[in-house]
Amino acid sequence: MKLLSLLLFSMLPFLRSFKHTSTACHVDDHAGLLAFKSGITHDPSGMLSSWKPGTDCCSWGGISCLDKIRVNAVSLYGNPDKPNGYLTGTISPSLVKVQSLDGVYFRDLNITGGFPDVLFRLPKLRFIYIENNKLSGPLPTNIGKMTQLYSLSLSGNQFTGLIPSSIAKLTQLSQLKLGNNLLTGPIPLGISKLPDLYILSLQNNKLTGTIPDFLSSLPNLRILQLSHNKFSGKIHQ
Repeated sequence: MKLLSLLLFSMLPFLRSFKHTSTACHVDDHAGLLAFKSGITHDPSGMLSSWKPGTDCCSWGGISCLDKIRVNAVSLYGNPDKPNGYLTGTISPSLVKVQSLDGVYFRDLNITGGFPDVLFRLPKLRFIYIENNKLSGPLPTNIGKMTQLYSLSLSGNQFTGLIPSSIAKLTQLSQLKLGNNLLTGPIPLGISKLPDLYILSLQNNKLTGTIPDFLSSLPNLRILQLSHNKFSGKIHQ
C-alpha cells in the first residue's frame, strides 16, 4: 500500500504537466485548424488570436465541438462596418483533417481562391455558408457528389460560368443561395429535382434564358430571388 501511494505521489508532477499541455480536442482537428490558420495571411483584428498550439481547440474563437472533443463547426464572421474586421487568405486543404465538420460559416471575410476542393473530402458536411468573400472561377461540375448537403450558400463572391447540372443530385438541399456572383447561362433543369428546396436565391448574376415553369411546381419553395439577371419571359404561377 505504501509502495502504491509512493508511486502515485511520484507521478503527480507528470499528470499535472500532461493535463496542462493536453489539447483536449482531437489531435487531427487541432492540426487541421492550425494549418487553416497558416493559410490566413492577414488578420488585423486578431480574429484567430486564440488559435494557439498546445491549447484546447474547442475553446478557440469561432469553433464548436461535439462532446468537447471533435470539432463540428467553424464559424468566422467579419464585420464590414469596421476597417479591420476581416481575414485575408485562402482555405487550406489541411482542413480535411477536421473530419467531423458538419458546417463551415465564413461570412464577410476576404477569403480568395476557387471553390475549395477540400469540402468534397469532409463526409459529414451539411452546411456550407461561404458568403461575401472573394472566391472566383467556375463552380465545380461534380458538385453533385456532395449529396449530404442541406444548405449551400456561396452568395456575394465572384463565381463565373454555369450553374452545374449535377446539382440535381443534391436532393436533400433546402437552401441554394448563389446570388451576387457572375454566373451565366440558364437555370438548370436539375433544380426541378430538389423537392425540399425552400430558398432559391440567384439574384444579381448574368443568368439568361426563360424563367422555367418548374419553379412554380417545387413543393416547398417559399423564397425565390431572381432579380437583376438577363431573363426573358414571365414567371408562371
